[in-house]
Amino acid sequence: MPLALKRLVWLAGGLLLALLAWQWMVQEALQDLSLQLVVWQRDFHRALTLAITGLSGTPSPATWATLLGISFGYGVFHAAGPGHGKAVLTTYLLSQGGARRRALALSCAASLLQALVAIGLVVGLVHGLGWLTRQAMGSVAWVELASFIMVTLLGAWLCWRAIRQLRDRTAVAEVAAGEGLHRPHVHDADPACCGGHHHVDPQQAGDWRTALITVVAIGIRPCSGGVLLLGAATLLDHFMVGVAAVLVMALGTALTVSALALASVFARGWAEQRLAARVTDHRIGRLLGWTALAGGLAIMVLGVSLTVTGVGQPASSPLLGEPPPRSATAAPTRVSPFGG
Repeated sequence: MPLALKRLVWLAGGLLLALLAWQWMVQEALQDLSLQLVVWQRDFHRALTLAITGLSGTPSPATWATLLGISFGYGVFHAAGPGHGKAVLTTYLLSQGGARRRALALSCAASLLQALVAIGLVVGLVHGLGWLTRQAMGSVAWVELASFIMVTLLGAWLCWRAIRQLRDRTAVAEVAAGEGLHRPHVHDADPACCGGHHHVDPQQAGDWRTALITVVAIGIRPCSGGVLLLGAATLLDHFMVGVAAVLVMALGTALTVSALALASVFARGWAEQRLAARVTDHRIGRLLGWTALAGGLAIMVLGVSLTVTGVGQPASSPLLGEPPPRSATAAPTRVSPFGG
């Protein structure tokens, strides 16, 4: 194996270990905060139940404002808590790159998909099949498992694409070296060229397949609080009120996730600018290629570990201890493949 290739292999391994170590350190540092956020989410759920009950009893602009305000706050704090979606999105943007508009579009689309999946579950299972809310909540575990599988597929796709791009770069470099050609990377006049728009593949920003897989992998898992809120709204015969509250909740989630996504874009842009001042353009391209491969590996490893954990131990929501009253008291005793 050539010495240069060995160095790049070691570099890719080091980047992967650095990403995993960073994720582990962040999780350890934020563990206490995450527990506190779970407590706040439970408090928000109690407030949501009281707000939608108050709106059902005496509808008024004040009760509407209270319900929507609490829903928005729940979405913000829910997104700030632990979750694989944010880890996937930030790792994707840090390792693969992305423009600010792309980051915002991915964040908003994933948050909206979470709300739509929650609405679809309640419409199909509770309204369509007559399930209880607790049974519908049990089905979230299976949807979550599908999300983990999608994360694994996303990581595998990113790895395959990074390997293909690295191989193409190596072939072009060998041909150029054989012909004695040197084609330096020309930066255009746009100052954002190395501030987040410089990718391993110039067409990456328009790759709708990668964007679609990313959005589905993050957003297919609905918010448990949204499902519970829709269940409570169904019991109170105010389902459309619950739909409005869940959509506002998605707006709060999008706000927090977008902030994290933009921070990832700016961090990558800052790193690229520092590299551009110290490393040749050719080496920057190779380094970004191996960074993309390391990010894909990190996402794939995360997806595999979550899938294995989800198969062995079905996911549960910290809010399941306080479901809507009728769901808790009327839960059937038979075993359902979807929980309950």
